[in-house]
Amino acid sequence: MALTAKFNNSGVSSLPIGSPGETVMSDQRIKKCHLRENIKIGTWNVRTMAQIGNIQNATKEMKRMQVDIMGISEMRWPAAGTMNVDEHRVFYSGTQDGTHQKGVGIIVTNKIAHSVTNFTPISERVMLIQMNARPVNLNIVQVYAPTTDGTDEEVVEFYRTVEKVLIKLKKQEMTLVMGDFNSKLGAGHKTEFIGTHGLGDRNERGDMLEQFVESHKLVVLNTQFKQPPRRLYTWKAPKDKPEKVIRNQIDFILINKRYRNSCKNMKTFPGADIKSDHVPVIGEFQIVLKKIRKKIPIKVNLRQLKESRVKEVISEELKARMKELDSSRSVEEQLSYIKESVEDIKKTYLKEEQRVKKRTWMTEDILDLMEHRRINKNNVQEYKRINNIIRQEIRKAKDQEQINKCEEIEALQAKFDEFNLHRKVKEVTGQFKKKDYGKLLDEEGNIAIDLAEKKHIWKKYLDQLFHDERVEILQEETNTEQIPDIMQAEVEIAVKQMKERKAVGPDNIEAEFLKLLEDDGIKKITKIFNDIYRTGEIPREWLISEFIALPKKTAAKKCEEYRTISLMSHLLKVFLKVIHRRIYTICEEQISQTQFGFVNAVGTREALFAVQVLIQRCRDVNCDVYLCLIDYQKAFDRVRHTQMIEILRKTGINERDLRIINNLYWNQKATLRIDGEHTENIEISRGVRQGCVLSPILFNIYSEQIFKEALEDTNEGIPINGERLNNIRYADDTIVLADNLRGLQELVNKIAAVSREYGLEINSKKTKFMIVSKTKIQNVSLSVNNEPLERVAQTTYLGTNINENWEAAQEIRIRIAKAKAAFNKMGNLFRSHDISLQTKERLLKCYIFSVLLYGVEAWTLNEETIGKLKHLRCGCTAESSEYPGQNTLPTKRC
Repeated sequence: MALTAKFNNSGVSSLPIGSPGETVMSDQRIKKCHLRENIKIGTWNVRTMAQIGNIQNATKEMKRMQVDIMGISEMRWPAAGTMNVDEHRVFYSGTQDGTHQKGVGIIVTNKIAHSVTNFTPISERVMLIQMNARPVNLNIVQVYAPTTDGTDEEVVEFYRTVEKVLIKLKKQEMTLVMGDFNSKLGAGHKTEFIGTHGLGDRNERGDMLEQFVESHKLVVLNTQFKQPPRRLYTWKAPKDKPEKVIRNQIDFILINKRYRNSCKNMKTFPGADIKSDHVPVIGEFQIVLKKIRKKIPIKVNLRQLKESRVKEVISEELKARMKELDSSRSVEEQLSYIKESVEDIKKTYLKEEQRVKKRTWMTEDILDLMEHRRINKNNVQEYKRINNIIRQEIRKAKDQEQINKCEEIEALQAKFDEFNLHRKVKEVTGQFKKKDYGKLLDEEGNIAIDLAEKKHIWKKYLDQLFHDERVEILQEETNTEQIPDIMQAEVEIAVKQMKERKAVGPDNIEAEFLKLLEDDGIKKITKIFNDIYRTGEIPREWLISEFIALPKKTAAKKCEEYRTISLMSHLLKVFLKVIHRRIYTICEEQISQTQFGFVNAVGTREALFAVQVLIQRCRDVNCDVYLCLIDYQKAFDRVRHTQMIEILRKTGINERDLRIINNLYWNQKATLRIDGEHTENIEISRGVRQGCVLSPILFNIYSEQIFKEALEDTNEGIPINGERLNNIRYADDTIVLADNLRGLQELVNKIAAVSREYGLEINSKKTKFMIVSKTKIQNVSLSVNNEPLERVAQTTYLGTNINENWEAAQEIRIRIAKAKAAFNKMGNLFRSHDISLQTKERLLKCYIFSVLLYGVEAWTLNEETIGKLKHLRCGCTAESSEYPGQNTLPTKRC
């Protein structure tokens, strides 16, 4: 980062305040200063970016004014994220409830975007981006303060939020805080931090701003440069007229004091236009930004393998490479050879995947009209006329874009390209899941900004999550000679079952390459697997998993609000699929009929049907049903390895399989990938392996043992054919049932006690209970671990509504509402004339009727509800064909 250097005739320059280094500079240093170029940084309250065309308008104005970085107040984009617009990158932070209010953003040119090292959305009023520069880095905090309608408490909270960010930033780095402060500092209030070139009168919020800049030693740059009033005001009041000028300075750019001389000039640009009552304030800074060279793994275009010629060439090359594999070498060396061979083949025969530049709907004609509107900014009538034309042209351009996308969908359907067809549908309907840019808080609730700090927080959390004082299990010396080796046919089946387009593990070998292996290649892989199977020694690379964190909900802030997903080697997945097939039958025999999760031929629909039939039958015979819906705290991550291995030993699986599972769990480590970097290795001492094919059946066996011990001596439950049914489970989603409250309490107490012995804890805050009865039963309570549980009249189980009245009508209403919402969300697609009815019918079945009919097997239907379902189906079909001009579902019955 360059700082201001003023040169005198002697060739000696004085460094700006706070800059590092000596006071006398060599000739070489002076030459460097001359070579530094100015960068324009500004801030602008645009009133809204939610209006179509405004973001393109903003980037057009940035190009015209040659602005490199523009902070935006009142962005009005919900959530937080980044996007590319023309030759710019947009960073934004908005509300988390989906409303188009407040919001901040920063737009940078693509050249500048390469220097951005970190983006942290703090709130709908504050965000931060950090850039790599020399000699010190640059931090930009964009803000939007509450208006005068806001309370003082809101303003104090706003400054407190900004303060928390500033405390986290390094003092030696350059920091800009800029945006709409909705405060008037006024003229004639010169201090160490405020210059003489303010504008107008000060208000109370101006006093608060002055206190803020003084406490953090920030200089208000707007007030440091002498400019005519026209170049000082940033906001024009609604009542502003030529005969009565009402203009104020409420948007500011602040800089830490030691770097104030890095700004060479600053002024407003009232000629800029985006239909806002604010004007941008822009400064020229002497800064040198450094391009970040991130190590991004090369991603090849695997779709080329669909071409017969390419597939044939790569298959032959892979075959030749596998022939050269020396089976006498160690397993580690053989796996390393396969990895290197696949990498070489990818580099030689496959092209790097190119991101297709998104075509913009914006036209040059519309941009020219926007420029014409700007020129006529002072001619009110002409300005309005041109603006109306712009709105019309934008609508036409957006309609044409929609037509083009629909034609692409139809073309993909004609080519039977299912994958890209659904990608395009999601793109058109806005269903793509965007990357989450939520902030991360530490245990004290402080915002983590620095990457090293984020890695430390995650490392500490994962260490605590997976830590357990486990006891080493001594391997029994048994004869494993009688156990058959892995057969080639087993490996072939496992490879065929592998899904394509799945994320690669640490070895960077895609499943698509494994499927290209021919007979010789499969034999070599089988030989490697048998070497591992006989010895029980797991390759070191297979024992290290790479975690990525995915948010469980929008605006996730804490580590526990994320779900850690493991990426592992596809070769390891094939090997474990073979082990899974060998142990599954034995393990499944141990699973009770009340468990519906991860069991062949059953799923959520069967679980819902079982609950529905059971309770409906109880209602028919006037038997009250007491239900407790148990929620465990991170059940899959709390499985104790010692007890899991002992349970597996009792099932009777062979010693080789048991040894593989034991060694896999006792030596595993993991690292979390965050912002392209990795945390230190984490010791995994409890929990089933994330993303492992064995994990579902291992968890089932583990939970089965808990319920077997907890319920073996009880007679509580619902009597059916001389037996007592007291639980229905889908993995860890459990319903405990009894025909009286005392019995339910006994069941819950036993399950809680045994679960604790096995490391699982019931979450009393999320565990609920319900009573299904034809009579009202009041003044009852249920507890777990001496903590009272909430009684609910209705709740959600496996995605469906269950209620005390046990009526399907409520669930059907919810399903219809969700289906309507899904249809209206995709309405522009179904109403398009450019998609055939055949394609629309497929999309209706896939995206609408699948939502409508989830759990239909458990419904009790009558004539009225059947009529409602038919009405929705007819409405969707009619809307897709006969009523293309309507915006909502027709009310006419079919």
